[in-house]
Amino acid sequence: MVERLDVALTDEFPSVAGPTWTFADMGIKPRPVQQPRPPIWVGGSSPAALRRAGERGDGWLPQGTRREDMPDQIAAVLEHRKRARGDDPIDLGAITEFLYVGEPDWEVPQPTISGPGEKVAASLRELGAMGVNHLQIRFRARTCDELLDQMDAFAADVAPMLTE
Repeated sequence: MVERLDVALTDEFPSVAGPTWTFADMGIKPRPVQQPRPPIWVGGSSPAALRRAGERGDGWLPQGTRREDMPDQIAAVLEHRKRARGDDPIDLGAITEFLYVGEPDWEVPQPTISGPGEKVAASLRELGAMGVNHLQIRFRARTCDELLDQMDAFAADVAPMLTE
C-alpha cells in the first residue's frame, strides 16, 4: 500500500499492477506541491508497523508506546531500515505525555509532565537523545483560554531550550 501511495503522489497518471491493488491512468488532484512528494509517515507500534515503517516509510510515529519502550521500538525500526534501505535516513516521531508548563493549581490527570519550562524541556530532550526528531505535543487544559495560555508558556519557556 505504501508503495502505491508513493507512486500516486509522484506520478500524475500512474499505472500499478499488484496482487492486491491494481490501477491505471488514475489521476489525483490536487497534485502535491512538495516535490517529488510529501513524506509518508507510518504510524503504529505493532511489530508489523515497525517493520513497515523501517522498510517503506519516510517517518515513523508510534501509537500508544510508553516512553520506556521507545528505545527498543526505535531500534527495531532502524534495524528494519538498515536491512531494507541501508543508510537511507528516517524521521522518528513521538507523541509526548500531556504537558502542563508551570505548576497547575488543580489535580492534573496522569501521565502529565508539569513544572517549570526547564523540567518540561529536559523531559522532551530525553526523547531527542533516543533519536526522536519530531514531537507531537499535547497540553493539559480545562478551557480554551487555559490551552492558549499553555501554548504561550510553551513557546516562551520550553521551546527555546529545545533548539540546538
